[in-house]
Amino acid sequence: MFGRRIPFNQIAFATLVGVVGGVYIYRPMFEAPRKPPSAPDQDLKSDPEEQRAETTQQAQQDASAAQDGV
Repeated sequence: MFGRRIPFNQIAFATLVGVVGGVYIYRPMFEAPRKPPSAPDQDLKSDPEEQRAETTQQAQQDASAAQDGV
């Protein structure tokens, strides 16, 4: 058992696999932690369609108010 030596390329390959595996397993330690959402609706932006609908609705109300005032 002690008479055989392990070739350098096998040792290098095993070392490389070990290092890559360790980085893969402990990757979350190196990344910034994700902030859990405190309230799901706080950070959400409204859809462009909703914004257009609100803008159109406001424009219609302004136009009808202007006509009523005339």
